[in-house]
Amino acid sequence: MPLIERFSRLMHLNTETEWCDELFKLGNYFGFERTLLALVVKPGQKLEDAFLRSNYEPEWRHTYDRDKLVYCDPTVAHCVAKNTSLLWSPDIFASREQKQMYEDASSYGLRSGVTLPIHGPRGELGILCFVNDRYPGAAFRKDLNHILPGLSLLRDIAFDTGVGFCATPDSDLPKPKLTPKELECLKWTAAGKTTWEISKILRCSQSVVNFHITNIRGKLGVGNRRDAVVKSLRLGLIDLD
Repeated sequence: MPLIERFSRLMHLNTETEWCDELFKLGNYFGFERTLLALVVKPGQKLEDAFLRSNYEPEWRHTYDRDKLVYCDPTVAHCVAKNTSLLWSPDIFASREQKQMYEDASSYGLRSGVTLPIHGPRGELGILCFVNDRYPGAAFRKDLNHILPGLSLLRDIAFDTGVGFCATPDSDLPKPKLTPKELECLKWTAAGKTTWEISKILRCSQSVVNFHITNIRGKLGVGNRRDAVVKSLRLGLIDLD
C-alpha cells in the first residue's frame, strides 16, 4: 500500500482526539511506542506555550514542563536551527543537565528515537518525535535508514493537518482553481505514478505532464509534488477513493 494511502485517514479527521489517536497509531506502525508533536504557530510565542500533543507518560511530561526542560533539550535546539532529522543518541545530550534529562527520560521508555524539525511557510516552528525504549545502537540506525523517508512524509502531513487545530481563523485560504487536466495529473501523482506513467495514461508527452505539474505547484504555492498532493488532499481538491 502506498504511504500516501496509509496516511489518508489522518488527512480527513475533523476532531483533535481522533487525529491524535491516528498519529500515534502511525508512529506505532513504524515501530515507535511514543510520538510527540509540538507546534509554535505565532511569531514570538514562547516555546513552553506550544500546541503539544503526545502519548508520553504524563508524569514525564509534568516533570519536563515543570522544570522547563524545553530550554535545555538538544532536540528542541536542533529543530529551531536546522531542517535535517536528528537521530537520538546519548552523546547529543552533552551538558550535565542534558545528561540528567536523558537518564530521566530513559526511565520512562524514551531511550532512542528520531526528531524531525518543522518549519512552516508562515514562520511556524515545530518538532515531531518518534521514540521507543530500544537501545540506540547500530541495529536501530540501520532500521531507521529504511523508514526515514516515510517518517518525513508523515511529518509533512502531520504539520499540514495538525496546524488546523491551532490555527487562527485568518488562516483559511480560498481553494485554487485547477483545470481538468491538472486535476488528472494530480490524482495520478497521488496514486504514486511517475511522469512517464502519467504520460502513458493520459496519452500525452512527459513535457506536457511536467507543464501541468509545474502549474499545480504554482497555484498551490508549494515546492514539490509531494507537498502538492498533501495540500490538495487537505483542501479537498482530490481524494483517494
